[in-house]
Amino acid sequence: MTSSLFVSHDSALTYWRTNPPWYVLEGGDRDIRSLRKCARTVEDFQSFSIPESEFGSRPIDIMVPASSPPRCPNSFKPHKQSLQLPHHSLYPLWDGVFVASPELCFVQKCGSLSFIEALELGMEFCGTYALRPGSVEGMARRDYALIDDVAFRRHAESWHGLKGIALARKVSRFLASGSASPTETKLYLLLCLPLQYGGYNLGHPELNPKFDLSSEEMAILRATNVKPDLLWRHEKLVVEYDGRQHEEQGQSNYDAMRKTILEGRGYTVRQVKRQQLYNPLAFNKFARSVGSFLGVRQRPVTPKHRVAREKLRSVLLGE
Repeated sequence: MTSSLFVSHDSALTYWRTNPPWYVLEGGDRDIRSLRKCARTVEDFQSFSIPESEFGSRPIDIMVPASSPPRCPNSFKPHKQSLQLPHHSLYPLWDGVFVASPELCFVQKCGSLSFIEALELGMEFCGTYALRPGSVEGMARRDYALIDDVAFRRHAESWHGLKGIALARKVSRFLASGSASPTETKLYLLLCLPLQYGGYNLGHPELNPKFDLSSEEMAILRATNVKPDLLWRHEKLVVEYDGRQHEEQGQSNYDAMRKTILEGRGYTVRQVKRQQLYNPLAFNKFARSVGSFLGVRQRPVTPKHRVAREKLRSVLLGE
């Protein structure tokens, strides 16, 4: 096959959220940068065999050369793009079908998202979960991140001329790897974004760092490691989210043993419950107590900061 198809935007996002095999990221040619072989005719487009479920609902978003865009069948939605793409832009899937890399897909989505929405998507790409709208849990877990936050900041600085790149650069300053759920992302953003964006400016904790357990600890927890939700390592503080609506004895016992192990290593463990997270006054009290523990100077909240906080909570929590 001489022509190619370059899947992008929402269709690429759907692909990356379906937990593709790890070798799509690990293998293949990462430096395919030209759209010159883009399909040109209706016959070219019809020659591609694409499963109905592969990229979500039709039409499929594709990149086409801006200089001479082809006429696409209604099952494809073209997005004009310069012929030459940056490094790490495309990944080969099968027989002439390529998908925008997670980095490029994120930049493309930034062209239509707000700052807070882009933060949430960036944290998802840097985390170990994928949103699955309509599913029971609303998400799926994966064993790997799609984007490394540090590497992406380097890429974003060197990429030019892409719609969405300005917002992607701005957002990249606040991304952190390791979030394991949408709620952990919300908790991190609320606690750690600067005041002008609605957060409490509580620094840069690690998300879900792995603590290997001793043989005795493994026997107690029946696990080989623990991963605290948010960890301020230097200050020896752990913040955990407890989203249970009702007490579950088995889970309560596990959490208590987990807390004992972490405290035995010298860490202070603070839990924030769902009711606190979704109550502005209760969460403010919790966040300020965490800030006091960390030694963060408690600056007065100005009317402008208060508006930013209300907006952040509205977008993240639907208040």
